Amino acid sequence: MAIATVAFFTTSCGESSTKETTGKDTITGTEINMPVSENPVTTNIVVPEPVKTSFQTKYPNVSNVTWNRYEPVSTFDWEWSGWPAMDSSDYMVKFNMDNTEYWSWYDGDNNWVGTVTPVTDFAGLPSSVNKIIQNDFAGYTITSVDKENDKNRTAYEIELSKGEEKMKLLIDENGSVLKKKTKW
Repeated sequence: MAIATVAFFTTSCGESSTKETTGKDTITGTEINMPVSENPVTTNIVVPEPVKTSFQTKYPNVSNVTWNRYEPVSTFDWEWSGWPAMDSSDYMVKFNMDNTEYWSWYDGDNNWVGTVTPVTDFAGLPSSVNKIIQNDFAGYTITSVDKENDKNRTAYEIELSKGEEKMKLLIDENGSVLKKKTKW
């Protein structure tokens, strides 16, 4: 969602293949040869091998992998404290796993920073998250949820509505409200 809206992605494929195709490099406009694999990767930027290796180790069975440089988004006005500061030398990758879309971020030192994925089964949220919503936000309806995780924690960015009222929450997996905003 909010973090997911940051998702503009692209890069090179780290898999070897003897079958190649020619395409236009969207950054330079020059012709390039790109390996074709069973899991196609959009190639627009060069991602260092250690970053690709880190990603492939963490997420070995993915498809539709697309890389790009990190681009800050000004429409999202809260940051999840604890994530390292990111800049345009860092990487974002969009991919599919188990028929679900994911976004992950890697820093310039090849380290995984965090991952976001939409949650469609609201009833499947941790009981502590559902309990805080039922107790503290009674009458609100969940309209969307993104699961956000980094090395140390998991949290859920939850959009709620109650008539014309709208609210956005960031709740950790233990049911603690980390951030709350109305009328975003």
